[in-house]
Amino acid sequence: MTRSVSVGSSLAALAASAGLCLAQGQMFAVDSSRALFEIDIATGGKTPIGSVSANAGTTGGLAFDRASGTVYLTSTSLDSLFTLDLSTGEATLVGAYGDSAIVMHGLEWDSSTGTLYGVSSHNNGLYNIDTTTGFATLIGTSALSSFSNLGYNSHADVMYLTNSGADSFYTVDRANGATTLIGPLVNSTNPNGLAYNWDNGVLYMVDNSTDNFYWIDTATGVANVIGFMGSGNLLGLVYVPAPGTLGVLGLGLLAARRRR
Repeated sequence: MTRSVSVGSSLAALAASAGLCLAQGQMFAVDSSRALFEIDIATGGKTPIGSVSANAGTTGGLAFDRASGTVYLTSTSLDSLFTLDLSTGEATLVGAYGDSAIVMHGLEWDSSTGTLYGVSSHNNGLYNIDTTTGFATLIGTSALSSFSNLGYNSHADVMYLTNSGADSFYTVDRANGATTLIGPLVNSTNPNGLAYNWDNGVLYMVDNSTDNFYWIDTATGVANVIGFMGSGNLLGLVYVPAPGTLGVLGLGLLAARRRR
């Protein structure tokens, strides 16, 4: 399998040139019934690791704040934001979104501004979510319908979006919620959780109709099958780096700048 990972490959080469090694993090997923899994990035195989506590209701999207090490979880039945301890499955309520019509399916952290974004399926609106209260502020809506999911490329500073109504891949404007089509996913029929792996520069996706694990070519939108995950209803996907990964990457970048 050939992957379009020019950014990630260059970062890995940069760290190697500084005599450093990038550790591999872990991919986690959650389904609508609160089951938690670790995902094998190479094969797509999923391993059960526990369950999210029952107070979270129907679990949906996941997001990770690298600066604080916080995992966020959206509940689509309670219209609320939670934090999640992946080691225990304990979900802690942050607060309600403030509008009972919201079904916040997509969730993503923007590390460039320290902002948590969400997308609701009721209006395909992009929201800014307050991480201290859970309150969601509408930024703008798109012309899309059905469920949308978010994935943020922290290297390129681009927010991506998949939509299950169109089975397609987009960029989303964080200033007004407008979407721009990149292309059809082709091999996916019900795209769900997205997660960007900043250690290798690849955007990953789960599909709960095909039950496959994919990597997305962000230039064309094509979702490429990595492997079958087994039946289920995975909605959330998140990548958590290995301890020390961010420090190693920073040192590599600094070393490269000093050689210029």
